[in-house]
Amino acid sequence: MSPLATLSASAPLVSRCVVFSVAGRALALPMDSVRRFLPLPKLDRLPTAPPPVEGVFRYHGEIVPVLRLSALLDLDGGEGAGLYAPLMLVTWQGRPLALLADRIHGDVAVPVDAMLPAEAALSFNGCAIAGFADPAAGPGGTVALLDPGRLLSAAEGRLLDAFRDAEERRLNQWSVDAVPPEDSAP
Repeated sequence: MSPLATLSASAPLVSRCVVFSVAGRALALPMDSVRRFLPLPKLDRLPTAPPPVEGVFRYHGEIVPVLRLSALLDLDGGEGAGLYAPLMLVTWQGRPLALLADRIHGDVAVPVDAMLPAEAALSFNGCAIAGFADPAAGPGGTVALLDPGRLLSAAEGRLLDAFRDAEERRLNQWSVDAVPPEDSAP
């Protein structure tokens, strides 16, 4: 279900969201958009990666880019990839993508009538679709609900796909299967 549907009259009366922090800001994603929560694995850090890409790792045989939400959303003060930094595994255009957060606060049930519509063009690079009150945002604060489909622009998505494909080719050159067998002739 699209996160935008949570704001329509035909949507369920409650929307489940995962609340997390990035650079001191309380943010949320629709719970059904998060496939898994993962501890930070060992990342391959690549000099050709665009600034929001913290690194990549393999998950079930696929290359998964790890995006620093603080860089992607242009927020100052993100903690970066510390030893215990949590990842949220999502699907973006049919492929896995991991989002690096500073802290996961948990999941909450938010009544749809408690959500305040957000002007996407004015918030978090166009990603925010709503806001709601939650203790993670502090007294009187609002959590911004992000639309995972808007995290990357079309151009950023094409660049990320090209980067992922190039990284896949590079890593495949190092696989055991890619090494030709040694000639056993004397």
